[in-house]
Amino acid sequence: MRGRWCGLLRREWAFAFSRWPGGLAVRLAIAAVAVPLVLLWLYAHLAPLPDPERMLTTPGTVVLAADGTVLQRDTSAGVRIPIALSQVAPIALQATIAAEDQRFRSHPGVDPIAIVRAIFTTSTQPSGASTITQQLARRLYLRDSGDSLYVRKLHEALLALQLEARRSKDQILELYLNDIYYGRGAYGIEAAARVYFGVSARDLDLAQATLLAGLPQLPGGFDSFDVSRAQVRQRYVLDRLVAGHTISAAQADEAAARRLAILPELAPPLAPHFVQYALDQLARVAPDIAGREGLIVRTTLDAGLQRTAQRSVAYHLGELRDKNVGNAAVVVLEPSSGRVLAMVGSANYADDAIAGQINMALQPRQPGSALKPFLYLAALEHGYTAATPLLDVPVTFETPTGPYTPMNADRRFHGLVPLRVALGSSFNVPAVRTLDALGVPAFLEIAHRVGLRTLTNTELYGLALTLGGGEVRPLDLATAYAVLANGGELVDPFVIESVRDASGAVLYENASPAPVRVASHENAFIIGDILSDPLARIPGFGEVTPLDTTVRAAVKTGTTTSFRDNWTAGYTPDRVVAVWVGNSNNQPMERVSGIDGAAPIWRDVIEVATAATPNHWPATPPALVRKVVCAPTGLLPGPACPTASMEWFVAGTEPQRTETYYGRTPDGAITIDPPVEARLWAREAGFGLADDSVADAVAVQITRPAAGAVYFVSPELREQELLLKASGPAGTVSLELRVDGSVVARVDGGAASATWALVPGTHRVEAIAELAGGVRISASRTFEVKTT
Repeated sequence: MRGRWCGLLRREWAFAFSRWPGGLAVRLAIAAVAVPLVLLWLYAHLAPLPDPERMLTTPGTVVLAADGTVLQRDTSAGVRIPIALSQVAPIALQATIAAEDQRFRSHPGVDPIAIVRAIFTTSTQPSGASTITQQLARRLYLRDSGDSLYVRKLHEALLALQLEARRSKDQILELYLNDIYYGRGAYGIEAAARVYFGVSARDLDLAQATLLAGLPQLPGGFDSFDVSRAQVRQRYVLDRLVAGHTISAAQADEAAARRLAILPELAPPLAPHFVQYALDQLARVAPDIAGREGLIVRTTLDAGLQRTAQRSVAYHLGELRDKNVGNAAVVVLEPSSGRVLAMVGSANYADDAIAGQINMALQPRQPGSALKPFLYLAALEHGYTAATPLLDVPVTFETPTGPYTPMNADRRFHGLVPLRVALGSSFNVPAVRTLDALGVPAFLEIAHRVGLRTLTNTELYGLALTLGGGEVRPLDLATAYAVLANGGELVDPFVIESVRDASGAVLYENASPAPVRVASHENAFIIGDILSDPLARIPGFGEVTPLDTTVRAAVKTGTTTSFRDNWTAGYTPDRVVAVWVGNSNNQPMERVSGIDGAAPIWRDVIEVATAATPNHWPATPPALVRKVVCAPTGLLPGPACPTASMEWFVAGTEPQRTETYYGRTPDGAITIDPPVEARLWAREAGFGLADDSVADAVAVQITRPAAGAVYFVSPELREQELLLKASGPAGTVSLELRVDGSVVARVDGGAASATWALVPGTHRVEAIAELAGGVRISASRTFEVKTT
C-alpha cells in the first residue's frame, strides 16, 4: 500500500511541477513548501500510531440508576462514564467546539490561523493555539512527556495530524468528550453532567452545556468549584455561540442570568444497600464479567422514588423515636416485569456502623398478619369463597407445645364473619381456625409457590404461622404480593438491566423473566378485591386509616407478638410496596402496630410510585360472576335478611341455597340462628336467638370465680387457693378448666372443680367443653389477685 501511494505521489508531483507557471525560482519556492506538506501527509497516514481507543484510561466501575443517576462509582481513576456522541445534547457539542476550537470541522488537526494569532498576541493577550485534536493527542500520548515545551508542541501537532488522518471528526470529538477533565474528579461530559447537575449529557440545556464547556480551560484548577469564575467562562462560551450565529443574544443573556442548581460536591450515596445487592446479583448471573474493571452497570432503580422512600422513612421514624422505633426497610417492585424500583435497607446507612449497614430488606423477620392473604388464597383453592362464613368465637387448640388460644388484636370476638371481613379486618381467630382446617402443609405449599422461600422450618411451624410464626424477607413479601397484583403470575425480581464495558459494548443484558402461573387469575383477583375494599376493613381498623389512598390499592398490615416487627404491604396493578418497621436487634417497640409504624410510610411511597401510572384496576376475569348474598352466611338472602351484599364467585361456586340464619319474632324483631359454638357469643352480644332455650342448653357456665372478682393474698397465710367451678351443657363429653392458658383440671362429664394457688396479677380463667362429635365450646372471664 505504501509503494502504491508513493508512486502515485511521484507521478502527480512531476505532472504538476512541469506545468506550474513562472520561472525556476518560483517553482523551487513552491517545491520548498509543497514537499514538507507531502511529507507531513505521508507521515500522518503512514507513520505508526497506537489506536487512540486503547490509550483511554480504563474507567472504574460505575453503577447507574435506570435514568442514569450515578449510584456508585470507582473513583480511583476519576469518574468516567463513556458515552456515544449521539447521546450528547447537540448544544453541548456546539458549545464545546465554540469554547475550544471554532474551526474544528475545517482544519486538518492543527489550526494555522490560531497559531499565527497566538504568536502575535503572546505579549498582549495570551491565546491558546491547541485544537481539540491536539488536546486529545496530548492527553492520550504525551501524559508523561518530559520534553521541552517546543518539542512537545511539535510532537503534539504531528500526533494531531495522525489522528485526523485515521479518525473522522465525530470520532475525534467523541474521544475528546469522553476523556477531557471537568473538575470534581469527572472525566468526560457524561460524568460531568452527572456530577454537577445530576442529569445525563443528552439532557443538558443551553445554560448547563455552556457552563460545562467552559470548565476544561477554567483558570486556577478544580480543587474547589468557584461559581463566579465558572460563570465568567460560561459567558465567554455563550458569546462565541452568538458570534457563530448558533444562538441569539437574547438566548445567551437568558442562559447567563439563569441560576443553575449545582449539586453539592459530596452528596451522600443514594441506595447503598441496593447497589451492593445489584453487584451481588451481577456476581450470580454473570460471574465471568463481574470482576472486570470499567463496567457500566445500569440498574432498575427509580432514583426519584428511592429518594421519596428514604425521606419518608426518615420522617416517620423521627415521629416514632420516643416509642423505641429505630429502623425500617422499603421495597418497591414493578409486578409485571419484576424490576426492583426502590430498596431502602435501613433508616440511616452512615450513622450506625453496624445496624445501619445491615440490609433489612433482605433479612428474614416475622411478618405477622401480612401472610393472611396467602392463607385465604389457599382457602379459595380448597373450596372456600369470599362469602364463606368463618367463626370468630373463643377457641383453644391442642398443640405439641401446649394449649393455644388465639386472640384478636382488639381483644374481642365478632361471632360469624364472612371470609371477606375476616381478611379485610385481619381477625386472628378465623385465620387460625382456617389454618387448622386446611393444615399447615397446604399453607406452606402455596407460600413457597408465591416466592416466600424462607419458610423452610416446617417442623417448627404450628397454627401461629398465619399470624407470623415464620420469617420472611421484605423483598420476598413484595414478590409474593406482586403475584396477586400480576393476576396470579410469579415474576422473579431483578435489579440489573444491562452491563457495558468502557467502549460501550454490551456484555450482559437482562432478558425479561418469563412469568410463571402459581395461582389462578380468578382467586388472585378476589383476594385483591378484598384487600382493596375499605368497607371490609372497618370492623377491624375503623373508617379512617393510613391505608386510605388516592388510588385504589390492595393493602394488608402485620404486627408480631411483643411489637417486634410491623409491616404494611400493598399494591396496584403497576406497583407493589412492602414496608417493614422495627429494630435490627429485635428489641420490641412500644405498642407500635403496622397501622401506626409501617402504614404511613407505605402510603407516602405508593402515592408517589403510582403518580405516573394509570389509575386503573384489573379487568374482571371472565370466569367470575357476581351474586347477591346475605352476610354473614354466604347464602342467598332469605325474607328476613337485613344485610344483603354483592360478592364475587368463581363460576360454579356461587350459592344455590337460601339462608335461614335470620328470622323474625311475631313483633317483627330480627333473630339469628348461629352455629352451636357461636350461640353463647351471640347471646352475650345482645342478639335475639331464634330459640333462646337452646342457648341456655349449650352454654358453658363458670360459677367461680365471678366475673371481675378481686382476691387479696394475706401475708400471714403460707398457702392460699381459689376454688374454680364450671359446668357444661347436657351431653358434655369432657370439661377442662384453664388459668392463663395452663390446664388446671380435666374431667369427664359436664361438671368440673379445682383449686388454684393465688398469684398476684390479672388472670383469665377458661372452661372448655367438648360435646359429642368433637365440637368444642368455651366460656372465659377475668379476675384479679392483689397483695394486702
